Amino acid sequence: MLALLAIGLPLVLVPITYLLRRWQRVSFLLAAVVSAALGGMMVAVPPDLVVSLGGREFVAGGTMTFLGRSVVFGPLAQVGLTFLFLAGAALFLLAGLLETGELYPSIGLGTLGLLAAALVVRPLVYAVLILELAVAFSVLILHSGIGGTRYLTFFVLALPGPLIAHWLLDMYALTPDQTGLLQTASLLVGLSFALMLGLVPFHPWVPALGRGELPMAIALIFSAVGGTVWFLLLDYLRTYPWVSQSPYWVPALTAMGIGTAVVGGLLGAAPRGWGALLGYAVMVDTGMLTLALVRADALGVELERAMMLTRVWGVLTAAAGLSAVGAEGIPPRGWRSAWGAVALMVGLLTLSGFPPTVGFASRWGLYRLLFQDQPLTALALLVASLGPVVGMLRMLPGALRVESTEKRTLALADFLLALMAAGAIGLGLFPQILIYR
Repeated sequence: MLALLAIGLPLVLVPITYLLRRWQRVSFLLAAVVSAALGGMMVAVPPDLVVSLGGREFVAGGTMTFLGRSVVFGPLAQVGLTFLFLAGAALFLLAGLLETGELYPSIGLGTLGLLAAALVVRPLVYAVLILELAVAFSVLILHSGIGGTRYLTFFVLALPGPLIAHWLLDMYALTPDQTGLLQTASLLVGLSFALMLGLVPFHPWVPALGRGELPMAIALIFSAVGGTVWFLLLDYLRTYPWVSQSPYWVPALTAMGIGTAVVGGLLGAAPRGWGALLGYAVMVDTGMLTLALVRADALGVELERAMMLTRVWGVLTAAAGLSAVGAEGIPPRGWRSAWGAVALMVGLLTLSGFPPTVGFASRWGLYRLLFQDQPLTALALLVASLGPVVGMLRMLPGALRVESTEKRTLALADFLLALMAAGAIGLGLFPQILIYR
């Protein structure tokens, strides 16, 4: 029941928020309140709770059938939906205060509803199809630039892999002696998720998207869509353990994770613009998450969740700060908001894993593990993490030379930006809040 509510309510509100688009603050507030309520329900409502409606009893969680498909509300889906809707609430609240656009609530709610369906609808091949629908819908929030085109293209290229892998599994069920079918299916699944995550060498869409689009629009993609891809990958590995048992899985994933972090760090060290720098910082974080996935058994579930929260927090803080300071925040406009500048820099430091932000605290366990048997890899990742920081420092003097002529009176927006920046540092100083229950 909770799963159907998570899918249906955002989709029902899409036309309502569209009709309210002339009253932007109302539509943004409605979207934020609904997302926060759904996120709170995912945490507060027990999955085994029985609800009576119209003389019939429904279980809040569990498995049910809807339109011929299984809807599964398990522990992983519960965590994924909680992340999705709480991040959505923050997105709508910040975007409304920063005046992103009148269609943002409608497109955002539609995207969240489809992403929620991807997290709970099974078999997984249908979840991937729904994810593609969510990606196609989220493109509507972007400008018609090269970033959006690359983003959509790479996700479309990723679609055939899971579909063909599902067909190969059916063939393997009939001929279990053909073990090569499993290796081919594993290769296709890994290639598809590498395309969707933007792993090297399939990364060009990530910095391009950051360079040419509105900050809060790319925040929706990097946090909500990207987070859903990670949870689907975890579900794939849990449902089909033979994927990670392939002899090529761990070496390939390790190489791509290191390559993504290093390339993001090297390219991020050059002054290419604040939006592009956000994309490179996301690449560094994606590489770290990929290596954490390889070491999942040693790191533990709590630390993995902390790293996911770090990604969402860093992306939202940096994107909101970039939106607050103005278009690229460089001369001749300069900084429009001092707290926006602080949030932008703290968000980039969080994604880069720089102390004392929460990004470093969540990666400390990964660094310690790598130093035990791969010290050179750990050193390369530490150096790669400095790349976006160097790029930020190289662009900072030019951005500070000119004082903005625009004045901002959004005290609430500045307060939220300061709160998010302080939260990133506070959670970095007291990380036990994230890791321990």
